[in-house]
Amino acid sequence: MPSNGPETAALTDALRAGNRAFEARDYADAARHYAKIVAADGRCAVAWYNLGNARWRRGDRAGAIEAYRRAVGEDPERARAWQNLSTAHLSANDWAPAADAAAKAVSLDPSRAKAWNNLAVARFAQRDVMGAETALRRAVESDPTFAVAWANLGRLLSDAGRPDAARGAYEKALALGETDAEVRRGLARVLVTLGDPSRAEGLLEEVVRAEPQALDGWLALGDVRRARRAPASALDAYEAGSAAAEDMADDVRARLARRRVQAALELAADALRAGDREGFLRAADRLGDGTADVRRASGEGDPGVPQAVARCLEEARGRAGATTSPAWVEAVLERALGGRPAGAPGGAS
Repeated sequence: MPSNGPETAALTDALRAGNRAFEARDYADAARHYAKIVAADGRCAVAWYNLGNARWRRGDRAGAIEAYRRAVGEDPERARAWQNLSTAHLSANDWAPAADAAAKAVSLDPSRAKAWNNLAVARFAQRDVMGAETALRRAVESDPTFAVAWANLGRLLSDAGRPDAARGAYEKALALGETDAEVRRGLARVLVTLGDPSRAEGLLEEVVRAEPQALDGWLALGDVRRARRAPASALDAYEAGSAAAEDMADDVRARLARRRVQAALELAADALRAGDREGFLRAADRLGDGTADVRRASGEGDPGVPQAVARCLEEARGRAGATTSPAWVEAVLERALGGRPAGAPGGAS
């Protein structure tokens, strides 16, 4: 700051006023005070750093990046400013400058777990998986209670095809209180790979209870139930997902509807296998609803339908004498796949 007494006192007062406003969460007023300081003394690293923090809290990412850059320019040894600069760059998907800033932060202070995590995220985005894993392990070594870093490590290990290690990292994140639904979804996927679909189903049920509009959660829950050969409860999950978010994008709606079609066909085949004519008709009605939704969302059908229909007809042929004729089954399915109520078109044996 300037060396003369009155001006120095005024800027010190502005710094204090800015700090009080920041603590009171009046970030606009805080930014005004800090901006006054850097306008008078552009070499005040503390004021630049504080201005970056105030701008960040106001959602001014570009302004925050500018201020953090000026802060590290005036004081290159300020590890926290480098860390915050990396965070701001990450939010803009600026991977290279984010990685550079995070690397500088940890070179100055290797105990900065958040900076290690930032470095890992940037490196992973740059397809440096080994570098990302190394950074994440340094993050959790620096702070074993850093749930976000454990969760990111779980994602990385899962993507790398190491489900046992991924499960341990995900479970650590959850034990530390991580609430991101993606962690539960990720752990559920790993558990299915490891042959524990029951626990996976329980985790996904927690996800959709907490976030009923989490469409990926409904999809994953339905998929796990289908993998367990429970098409009725799978279809319930897919239909609940469709009902939970009426304003979903067409591509997401189509994904859910295609799953509904497949689950409904599996349910129909199960009903035929059990000789349950009424159950088959109910499944066909739900098939019709799903088919209509696929067409509304994408204008085309599900390419997997012919094989699934063939399986239903095979079941009908095997039990035609006791339950329903293949011709009747085919007529019901054709009506449903036209997006209409299945009904009972006749021809039952």
